Amino acid sequence: MTAGEPGAAPYSGSPSGSPSDKPPRHRLHPLALAATSWRTAKMEPARVIVPGLVIFGLDAVQGTFYTEIAVDHLGVGSIIGAVLFSASSLGLTFYAGMLERLVGSVERGEPAQPVFTVLRTLPWGRLLLAEAILILVSAVASVALVVPGLIVGTIFALVGPLINLLDSSVPKAFKRSLQLVWPHFMLVFVIITLPLALEHEFVVFVAELIPHEHIWAIFLTTFILGDLFGMALGLMEVTLAERLVTGAEGPGQGLLSADVE
Repeated sequence: MTAGEPGAAPYSGSPSGSPSDKPPRHRLHPLALAATSWRTAKMEPARVIVPGLVIFGLDAVQGTFYTEIAVDHLGVGSIIGAVLFSASSLGLTFYAGMLERLVGSVERGEPAQPVFTVLRTLPWGRLLLAEAILILVSAVASVALVVPGLIVGTIFALVGPLINLLDSSVPKAFKRSLQLVWPHFMLVFVIITLPLALEHEFVVFVAELIPHEHIWAIFLTTFILGDLFGMALGLMEVTLAERLVTGAEGPGQGLLSADVE
């Protein structure tokens, strides 16, 4: 998005070297973020869809298994629901991290990296380690109470993209996500955490209605919703991370997010 596009703040055109001589700042408006995400998806559909089908397909297999255990055998839907939420959040974390490497350059108006280069240079270990940490923290928080789980999911929503975007270590990505998200907590909650939570509630609701012998219907529901929500939210995470790191203007914020230390 350039200074002339919708959602971008006007550029002052100050002389080089002055305090305001910085890149145009973009309003963190949900519609502007969604429009940029949609534009990226149209420019690179294969890079968005193919990894999404693989990652969220595996997540659907796992989700179907745990949902069936919760509904038909143990009857502890709240606990399994918390585990499901954490596991899918992790699928989204890894997907968003990979997506940043695949299409993040498109967000910045640069040529996309070759796919094989992305796969070769992707920090697999750091992304997987971040997933392991998040599944532990999110599951414990969600089982203890719903609200702490939602808070954890929100403040660490950008860990995956930040690992790639800033080439951060896992601890630094967690710290940076907290720094960037906290001033815009409600925005991130509304555009990422809340839709993800609603998706899981719907999946569990469908699982309770469908007989055990129709487990394929539960899988299809989980797979379709997981792909649709996952791709959309993954793109939103990448777009939001790009805006915050490069200097997006948020509601009531007078500083560039990149200035946050």
